Amino acid sequence: MDVNRYLQLKLLQIIIRPAGKVENFDVIKSTEIKVDRTISKCFKKILNVTGFKSKVIPTKFGQLHYYDSDPNSNLKPLIFVHGLGSSAQSWWILGKMFENKRRIIIPDLFHMSGFSEANNPVMDFLQHAESLIEFISTTTNQSVDLCGLSLGGWLSMYIASTNPKLVNSLILMNPAGLKINPFELRDTLTFLSWKKFQKLYPGILKAFPYTGFPLLSKTAKRSLFRNLKDDRIKDLLKLTKETHFVDDNLKNINCPVLLLWGKEDRLLSSKIPIVLSKSIKNIDAKWVEGCAHVLSLEAPATCFHEINEFLNLKSIKNNPFTQSVLSASFAYHTTPIQKKENDHDY
Repeated sequence: MDVNRYLQLKLLQIIIRPAGKVENFDVIKSTEIKVDRTISKCFKKILNVTGFKSKVIPTKFGQLHYYDSDPNSNLKPLIFVHGLGSSAQSWWILGKMFENKRRIIIPDLFHMSGFSEANNPVMDFLQHAESLIEFISTTTNQSVDLCGLSLGGWLSMYIASTNPKLVNSLILMNPAGLKINPFELRDTLTFLSWKKFQKLYPGILKAFPYTGFPLLSKTAKRSLFRNLKDDRIKDLLKLTKETHFVDDNLKNINCPVLLLWGKEDRLLSSKIPIVLSKSIKNIDAKWVEGCAHVLSLEAPATCFHEINEFLNLKSIKNNPFTQSVLSASFAYHTTPIQKKENDHDY
């Protein structure tokens, strides 16, 4: 082994290894996972210092961890629900942007990359939904504005349709959960290789700096790959049944709904937003141009603008953090999703 190669491998023992330059991509090194965990713990401390208190609440499914901008606030709660393999920290930008306008609550779903600790090693979709319903009912005694991305959107639609008194309004970002190629995602992620993932990644996180910015792009790519390859994610996907999909529940969603869909999403079918725009009564549905699946990270300025309008919060002055994000972030163009658009993938 030459000296340069030896030094490379030694360096990978203490930092995240550079994507595209490591042999045996299907092996997830324990050192990488430990680094991810250490970074998350450090960021949790930062969020605590900046006002997002880290809290834990007991549920029948285990100890559920969440962030709360102000447990004693009189403001209406706005709850953000993250996607598959992700954590509450993925919402920190939007959470901070709204913290003076709503009481922000962001839970870590069980068996994902956050800090919640489940009682059981395996949970199916309905158990995740039950844990979230219990969490909402316990943390607040009023109806909430519920915002979900991907799996979080699926859970949010289920809750809004089955427990309408809990949900005042619904915000969906590239939600899963319809019977359109229902098990394609399961099969894609179950047999996901590093080579395949590199081709898929721009359809998950497309916007700058998650694509096109060398250090952050490679780090984000490896981290997301590790999270999606977790055995607990595979177990959840394997346990998913057709009865868990919410197609038949959509007619029961009566609250106002905002749907934002990244038009470059290649993880989920673009037929989904067309069906949602046709099936949900009171919905305002929009494409977000130039973005893929994780809108909370790709387009925080655009999401803030649309949610601010939707929840009618424009009269409340933006906080300094919001102003800094709006001035530094690119606002991606939105266009209405027409109910009669061609239902092919874009």
